[in-house]
Amino acid sequence: MLVNRLPLVQKATVLTLLGLLAGIIWSWPLWYAAARPSVPLLPVLGAAHTTAAGWSFLSAGLLLSMLAAALLFPAKKIALGALLMGLATLCCLDLNRLQPWVWCYGLVLGIALFNQSITDTRNALRWLLAAVYFWSGFHKLTPYFAEDNFAWFCSAFSWTESLARFSGLGYAVALLEISLAFGLLWPRTRAVFRWLALGFHGVIILLLSPWGLHWNIVVIPWNITLAGLVWLTYAQPDVTTLPRNNALRLLLALAGVAPVLHCCGAWPEAWSWKLYSNTQPEATFYAPAGSFNNTIMQDIWAKNAFDHGQKLLLDDWANAELQVPMFSATRTFRQTASYLCGCTTQPDSAGLYILTVQPWNRSGERWQKIPCQNLLNKHE
Repeated sequence: MLVNRLPLVQKATVLTLLGLLAGIIWSWPLWYAAARPSVPLLPVLGAAHTTAAGWSFLSAGLLLSMLAAALLFPAKKIALGALLMGLATLCCLDLNRLQPWVWCYGLVLGIALFNQSITDTRNALRWLLAAVYFWSGFHKLTPYFAEDNFAWFCSAFSWTESLARFSGLGYAVALLEISLAFGLLWPRTRAVFRWLALGFHGVIILLLSPWGLHWNIVVIPWNITLAGLVWLTYAQPDVTTLPRNNALRLLLALAGVAPVLHCCGAWPEAWSWKLYSNTQPEATFYAPAGSFNNTIMQDIWAKNAFDHGQKLLLDDWANAELQVPMFSATRTFRQTASYLCGCTTQPDSAGLYILTVQPWNRSGERWQKIPCQNLLNKHE
């Protein structure tokens, strides 16, 4: 009842903070490094490494304390600013924490931080949500989603399996997601598309839930949050204009314009709203079965390796321990592989494969092989 009395900006802030808290809890080893058995930290600067339990406890405790303070005082900009600084610091210490949902929450909280007028803030939130829907749908307009990932989604239930035969439905889903951006922004269609957005997120939640695919369920709170933000910010049938506040315009540029840079490799995958598009680069570490020098890695390898125990998909490893996929970038792939090269007793027979694709051209797939000798050579 108390939340219902809050202004729109504070409602959006509280909803976002609760979503962030739920995401952190569901991916706890991502934030409390001592709880992960083997996945190293991937800092912005330096090599992949593990960390002491004491520092892990301190950093995770500070994050939760700042989040609690922001929840208690959602109108206090000092609380939001401190939380954003804490999040940014922890993400710099481990790039795997820069998941799309963390990036989205950060942008929403940034909009709340620079709030000066309710109209500007509401419009900024509207444009942010529209950017997420547009780019997410745009990146799905490929055979990699329509023919592959759409079929995977359909495998969630026996009564949806038959839909996988119709790849056209996959393209229709992508177009529906794009249409959410325009339908919500246009006042005449907004009332209908608010309900469509709720249904869209409801279907995603059902498919990813333990009753369905039971995969990446850490994004379920994010889907609930996005649906709630749509319901809050698009409640009025007014025209959506660009904010006059330059700080808000900068945040919207990061959300809606900067993803264009992804086409030339100048913007991260995770920040481009490539959500389940199946076109992100994929990294696989290869090594002889049973060649690791500690029992923890031997166990991880035995549980997750494929191809007769000789290859490990880095995303599978991250999902198994952190409950999130790995931050997709050549640098983080090389960091992780260099760390694994140091864990194997046969580095001359180990290394990294990176698969990159051309979204609209299946014949453009390219494999890059990088042996441990090159990965461990600092001058490479």
